[in-house]
Amino acid sequence: MTPRTVRLGPLSVKMYCAIGMIAVSWAQLEDMVSLCISRLLGTEHTDFLPIASNMQIKARFDALKTLATLRLAPDEAKALVAQCDEALELGRERNKILHGSWIQGETDDVAIRLNYRAHGRVSANAPVISAREIAEISDRIAMLTEGFAQTLQRLGLLDPKNPMRNPTRSPGKPPETAAG
Repeated sequence: MTPRTVRLGPLSVKMYCAIGMIAVSWAQLEDMVSLCISRLLGTEHTDFLPIASNMQIKARFDALKTLATLRLAPDEAKALVAQCDEALELGRERNKILHGSWIQGETDDVAIRLNYRAHGRVSANAPVISAREIAEISDRIAMLTEGFAQTLQRLGLLDPKNPMRNPTRSPGKPPETAAG
């Protein structure tokens, strides 16, 4: 194994910012997934948020995939399911980044992530990761969030000027029930 130079002390601001970008972009994705679910259910997003906040993210993606299959045209459902699957893959990267143990690398724009395994074993694989690589993952997450928003717009379920307003309901009009 090639020796690495590390710096003791905190990570650089550049690395903290890159890691923070992952946290923020993932939070936006989680909220967009919840918005997709609430709109496909026909409920107000603010009414659905207390439920979504108690769901693990995998459960939200599973719910969205099921709703997409039930409520959307097959091609639209297939595309949404693929987006969910891609997001779940990115979620693994997100978890490694946010829950990893970091050591500052030789320069401000790289750090070393220590990989842990179950039962406290430390892997010999401790990759050097740059702030740019982390930012690229954040960008991919943001692009997925935008893709979910575009899907809702195509379906007429998102007003980009006022995303909290449900465009399928008139202001002051109570939600429709199954009885009609």
